[in-house]
Parts: sequence; C-alpha cells; structure tokens
Amino acid sequence: MDDTILSLKAQLLEREREIAALKKKLHQVEKGSSILTELQEKVNNLSPLKSNTTLSNNDIMRYSRQLLLPELGVKGQVAMSNISVLVVGCGGLGCPLAQYLAAAGIGRLGLLDYDVVELSNLHRQVLHSELTQGQPKALSAAQAISRLNSMVQCVPYHLKLSRENAIQLIQQYPLINCY
Repeated sequence: MDDTILSLKAQLLEREREIAALKKKLHQVEKGSSILTELQEKVNNLSPLKSNTTLSNNDIMRYSRQLLLPELGVKGQVAMSNISVLVVGCGGLGCPLAQYLAAAGIGRLGLLDYDVVELSNLHRQVLHSELTQGQPKALSAAQAISRLNSMVQCVPYHLKLSRENAIQLIQQYPLINCY
C-alpha cells in the first residue's frame, strides 16, 4: 500500500510540474499575442517610408565608418535609409541578416516568421534570448532590432507567407530576402 501511495504522489508531482510549465508557456504566448495584436494594427496602417534627403548629426556619427567607403558615402547611406526590406524567416540566417541591415541603417525592416522562440534556437538565432522564449520570432527579432537601432522602423509579421497574403506583403517591400 505504501508503494502505491508513493507512486501516486510521484505521478501527481510530475503532473503538477507539467501544468506549471504549460501555464508559463501560455502566459508567454498571451503576453506576446497582446503586443503582437497591437503591432499588427499599426502594420495595417503602414504609411509610406519617409524619404530622407540628408543625414542628421547622429546619423553621421553612427555611420561614420561606412560613410568613408567610396562605394557608399553619404549618397549611398541616404539611399539606404530610404529602402524597405522584407526578411522572410527570423531564424539562423534571417537573424544575422536583419541585425546587419538594421546596423547598416536600412529605413524599414519587415520581419516575417510564423514560429516561436525555443531554447534550441538560441545558439544560432542571435536576436532571440532566454527572455523571449515562447514569443513569436518576428516580435522577438523586432524588439532586438529596436534596441540595436531605434531609427530603423521594424514591422513584425507573425504569420506564414502564403498565396493569400504574399502580394499584400511584398508590395510594401521592394527588397525581399527569404531564409
């Protein structure tokens, strides 16, 4: 009889751990969903990218090293600030691409991914962290990009690219990279 009670207590303890883990995951998803819903409303009203013709003093300081490159210069940096790029996939290849585009001063960065951040992603998907586990990857990446360069307009899309949404999404971005 004592063995049966101990076995049942162990099973109960295991179930309680599973429930606690599921509650934590649900909380993270709900937290991410509410933020994402708010951002998606902004996306629906996405205005044309504001056209820049000059660089501010902060821009000159931030991009000073790349402004020295004869292939880029001020003219190229201004052009980059007027470009919108859609990155399809915020995983192992999309994360560093988005990170470098934002650091370089791209104007608008659309981030499209339908997956959520998992612990197994963190060693290679550098925009995500332990704190963003359970969040949509597009939202996690957008938050990291905003911390890196607040001048880049980030637009997260937590959805899968499909026939139904492709034209509407792609029309907003002249440059698209899929990973």
